[in-house]
Amino acid sequence: DKMSKCKGNIMYADDLVRLFGVDAIRYYLLHEIPFSNDGVITYELIIEKINSDLANILGNLVQRTISMANKYFNGSVMNKRVNDDVDDALVSMVNSLSDNVSLRMDKLEIGNAISAIFDVLRLCNKYIDDTMPWVLAKDSLNSDRLETVLYNLLEAIRVCAVQLLPFLPSTGKEMLRQLGQSREEFGFITDNSYSVLLPTPLFQRIDMALKLEEIKSYGL
Repeated sequence: DKMSKCKGNIMYADDLVRLFGVDAIRYYLLHEIPFSNDGVITYELIIEKINSDLANILGNLVQRTISMANKYFNGSVMNKRVNDDVDDALVSMVNSLSDNVSLRMDKLEIGNAISAIFDVLRLCNKYIDDTMPWVLAKDSLNSDRLETVLYNLLEAIRVCAVQLLPFLPSTGKEMLRQLGQSREEFGFITDNSYSVLLPTPLFQRIDMALKLEEIKSYGL
């Protein structure tokens, strides 16, 4: 059904923000509901997107990357330029991100613009699986390669944070803060340096049943 005061199925922005936070709701509305068209919104769908996209793809990536930088290099990471073929796809996708986002925004395809950013974040997660930093860390001879891998991840996350600022401003700023970065270039910087902070979760996973009970208790 469409929302209607007569049907009593209205969702108010203040309630949604109180339940899920501003950026989570911004993400759902901008990504899931096409510009100038009708869209579907339910509490269940909001929770699913927070858990799958914001907590898992984005939040988990940022937390484990910064954690590895702290664990293996005391938070200080530079580009040692010990490169492998697997790096090229990540760097290339990062460098094309600005054009991809701009192209979609020019067509008012806001959801697709955000998807382009999350495609890079997904590739970052795959890059971790492919490079296996925890294996590299077992041999001191691989130290420069390990630092290069973490640099590539941190730099890719930085670019994604900058691209997210118009859509999820608080989240983008918090990502840059945890990265210890103020640089907002759209492209992959090869000579940047990182002194990361201790990671804090950007988004917490939500227990669907408990959250729905909470919503029900509010009479929503």
